[in-house]
Amino acid sequence: MERVQRNSKLKITALALTSLILLAIGGTSWALHATEETSVKSEKPEGEKVAEKKESEGETCCKAGDQTPPIDLAKNIPPGGLHSPYQDWAKLAKEEELVEQFRVAGCNECHGGGGGGGFRPALSQGVWFWGNTDDVLFRLISLGSADLEKQGFTRIQWGTVHAGMPMMGHTIKTADHLWKIIAFIRSINPPGTIPPEKVIPGRMHAVGETPPG
Repeated sequence: MERVQRNSKLKITALALTSLILLAIGGTSWALHATEETSVKSEKPEGEKVAEKKESEGETCCKAGDQTPPIDLAKNIPPGGLHSPYQDWAKLAKEEELVEQFRVAGCNECHGGGGGGGFRPALSQGVWFWGNTDDVLFRLISLGSADLEKQGFTRIQWGTVHAGMPMMGHTIKTADHLWKIIAFIRSINPPGTIPPEKVIPGRMHAVGETPPG
């Protein structure tokens, strides 16, 4: 009788220990899974990290030599927040062959070897379809006109060529390269010197709405 009771107690003790071990293993596994899940959720695209870093450090976008892909900046910096680090584009044009920056990206294939026009509009004519601020030009070139509209920008006017601007942000690898292309455009068509003789900001519509015109 005593042996039976002892065996029963041993079985109960063994079952209890087994249950505790299983609970411990299950708890550890759940904790590891929760940690991994949190880690995955906390991971953000590189572009968002760059934008948050600039904002947290109080930086004004953008800096000369910035190697960030232009699409990342265009998608993660709020509209109006993109400003060229090469405001003295006339000085830069004397120091560097900016037209080479323009050509190496393939811009000349549509807009002509010197930006004077090809089967796409001349960049020297002073007609700005979306506006002519640094912010608008950077977004238009990197994202293309279709994605620019998705960000809420509205086309201001049409030229003789009714065609959209393709996305060039995959071809132009760095923000610095794109800013130098924009500096080249400024050098052949400075705001305020050719009609419409003023800086034209981009016009916005609510995201999701069909733009007018």
